Amino acid sequence: MPLSSLAHRLAANARWVVLAMLLALHAALFSEPAEIFQRIWLLVHFGLFLLWQPFFAAEHEMEPLSVVLLVAITLAILYFLAGWMIVMWLLVLLGILGGRVFTVNAARRNRFYLIAFAYVLVVLLLRAVPGLVLHGEQVPPQVDRFAQFFLPAMLALLAFWPLGPAVPAAAQVFDFFYAVLVFQLGVVLVLGSIALTRFTGGNYLASVALTVLGFGLALFVLAVLWNPMRGFGGLRTYFSRYLLSVGMPFELWMRRIAELAETEVDPGRFLEQALREVAELPWIRGGEWRSPAGEGRFGEARGHQSRFMVHGLEMVFHTQMELSPALFLHMRLLSQVVGEFYEGKRRETALRRNAYLQAVHETGARLTHDVKNLLQSLYALTSIAPRDTGDGYTTLLQRQLPQLSRRLQATLDKLRAPEVATAELPVTAWSWWYELGRRIEGSGVVTKAVIEADAQVPAGLFDNFIDNALENARAKSAREPGVGIAIDFACSQAAVVLTVCDTGSAVPERVAERLFREPTEQPGGLGIGLFNTARLAEKAGYRLELGPNRDGAVCFTLSRGLESAQR
Repeated sequence: MPLSSLAHRLAANARWVVLAMLLALHAALFSEPAEIFQRIWLLVHFGLFLLWQPFFAAEHEMEPLSVVLLVAITLAILYFLAGWMIVMWLLVLLGILGGRVFTVNAARRNRFYLIAFAYVLVVLLLRAVPGLVLHGEQVPPQVDRFAQFFLPAMLALLAFWPLGPAVPAAAQVFDFFYAVLVFQLGVVLVLGSIALTRFTGGNYLASVALTVLGFGLALFVLAVLWNPMRGFGGLRTYFSRYLLSVGMPFELWMRRIAELAETEVDPGRFLEQALREVAELPWIRGGEWRSPAGEGRFGEARGHQSRFMVHGLEMVFHTQMELSPALFLHMRLLSQVVGEFYEGKRRETALRRNAYLQAVHETGARLTHDVKNLLQSLYALTSIAPRDTGDGYTTLLQRQLPQLSRRLQATLDKLRAPEVATAELPVTAWSWWYELGRRIEGSGVVTKAVIEADAQVPAGLFDNFIDNALENARAKSAREPGVGIAIDFACSQAAVVLTVCDTGSAVPERVAERLFREPTEQPGGLGIGLFNTARLAEKAGYRLELGPNRDGAVCFTLSRGLESAQR
């Protein structure tokens, strides 16, 4: 507990930890190289750095293996201590401070770390490089004294510089990109200064001055090209475009997807073709997708997986290598684009279906008034018919017209409230088949029935299905002379199957996919009859489907318990 409390206090007072860390570094740099005092001060400096470092919380306990590795690496470095090791450590420290300087939000805390950054940079160029790397290149004594006695005065500012309110650990951000960039800039500055000593006759200070001036000029030119004036986008535009596309022609891919969205109406086919475009990316091996409307796959299902979910559409991509953060963001953007277009296509299909249904509803509403007038006229005729007469025709009329009125009244109720389910009295299978035979007698339709059990069947649903199927088959026979039509009926305790087949051409695949799910645009109509029949069949516990669909054999089947019959 005391150690944990001390760690919390040190973490809360980073000013003194940073100050002590830099003072220990200063003492090590101005000690005799490779002597015991330099190793001791560096050991103190490393210990204080571990308390301050921004990567791990100082109050957390380390695992034993981590402690052993850390101690072993530290002792090895201190034992084989060389000048280039200290210079490399200063460059690493410079990068870490740079990562803190460019990400600290508070202005005071930013200036605090900026002072520490400036100290490390100056002591690196004026003491570490000439004294530990260029042993023969000595700086003037005045500069050496300035570095030894006056640079600590810069550290004194750290003791009095106000930091403002304390920042919680969760809000302390370390930017690794800036740290690496500053480290690389420091390496270039040090190596440039060493290289220019060959051209300045061994004058190290002149080499440093030329390197800093050249470096500053190069940064100035880069800044101008990065964000120039007068309408030119600059290098940042191309850099941002590269980060967006990861080196791939993103604009061309988006143009192809936009063109595909304009030309392809069906959501399923749009999704297949869009993912086919994604499959052309060099790092994609394969993939699969799942949506409420279906599923599919492409390529090979091996490698690293990346899963994305957009509006209920799940996409899984298999890649040759594990996606880097940039590629992962790129693939997520591609998935988002495909998902948004796919969802738009699904909504467009739903709106188109609702428009068809609304048109049908409005047409039925207009016909309702005419049917009601006819019904009222027929009912008036039956109500005023004479009761006592021996005329056989009048007797038949009195017996049939009330029944006709009741049927028209039931039809009128359906037209007035189509959403209200009406009770339909079932009839026996034999009775319905007998009435169907009388109705289509002489029409040239071949019938066949196998009735093993005289079960109850919904006559209204069966009549609706037969009327729609025969109407479609007759329309096909008008376009294709010589088409034959057959009706098969099988009824048993396990299953009830009613099939209408014709010998005409097959239903196109695009129409077959949408036949019972939504109205379809066909030369012979919109497929609304079969669409409504499928909805009625579902409510009654039956299933309407397209069976064999090939040239010479096209069958529509209305069934219940078909799986049991097949088994």
